[in-house]
Amino acid sequence: MRCVLVWSLCTVSLLAACAPEGSSAYVSSNLPMGDGCEVSPSATDSLSVGLFDIAEDGDAKDSQQGSACRNSYYLHLLVNSSLKANANPATGRAEPNVLQVTEAEVRLFNIEEQVDIPFNGLPNPFRVKSNYTLAPTTSTAPTTGVVAVEAIPVGYHKGLGDFVGGQILADVQLFGTTTGDVDIDFKPFSYPIRICRNCLKKCLGDTLFGGKEEEEILGGQCDDHAGADGRLCLDRTCPAADSK
Repeated sequence: MRCVLVWSLCTVSLLAACAPEGSSAYVSSNLPMGDGCEVSPSATDSLSVGLFDIAEDGDAKDSQQGSACRNSYYLHLLVNSSLKANANPATGRAEPNVLQVTEAEVRLFNIEEQVDIPFNGLPNPFRVKSNYTLAPTTSTAPTTGVVAVEAIPVGYHKGLGDFVGGQILADVQLFGTTTGDVDIDFKPFSYPIRICRNCLKKCLGDTLFGGKEEEEILGGQCDDHAGADGRLCLDRTCPAADSK
């Protein structure tokens, strides 16, 4: 299917060179959340290494304790599309080069041994859904956007205990389709993620809430409570340090 579509595109546009697959769209970097807890493609900063806290696994005596920190780790990927606008209002041809990013394949590696990490029956690599649309470019600069990818889903935490204090590697490949029905495979994007335990978790017991410290903690935090990339996981189900 993909080969037929690409060949058809080449024969219709004989004067236009067909770029190698993957060059029309690519990932530049992983972006941090800004001051408003939003991720913008115009952000000037990027994250070279991720940080993910797996504090909830094996730390709580009660199985319910720490459940507020059972969150996935997301990458916020800066994506670029170099597909040129090719609509023709005179002939009634709709724009065929809008790129719809539909899913991602994620592979989690042991960096030191360069092998896939086993997750007790959970698949690795695995695919996750995405839903993002990139308009075609009308200049020499690509259009950009941010695609959120669930790189470490809930349930994969228990397989990462041996990596606390170290790093893993997330290898991510995005897939999409243009409105002209051409499949686009992005080049894989490799991203290291440091694993920690309790480094981004804050226990907020009843004795803490309502005080000045609560305001300081909650004031600048995002609602996702991710326990990732510097953002705290705020857990009301475990006691604060001053109440132990």
